[in-house]
Amino acid sequence: METNTSLVIAVIERAGVPALRVGFTLAVIVFLFAGVFIWRRRHLFFDRDPKVEDDVPVIRRNREEAILFVWSGLLLSILYQVWSE
Repeated sequence: METNTSLVIAVIERAGVPALRVGFTLAVIVFLFAGVFIWRRRHLFFDRDPKVEDDVPVIRRNREEAILFVWSGLLLSILYQVWSE
């Protein structure tokens, strides 16, 4: 019985791989559009805040770069994991 169950799971897994790739690719595209949306409105999020002391351009730029690196790394990591089979 155990062998039969393993075989069924393997067949289901093989058949589901293309659907999972399409689904996760669509999720990555949504993730990418969200990143573009944030990037286009970065001045709203990363410009000078008069309420914050010592809010210098270098610190704001560092915040921008940190988010950009993390976002890019996540995007590339997800794409690699989805399509590397």
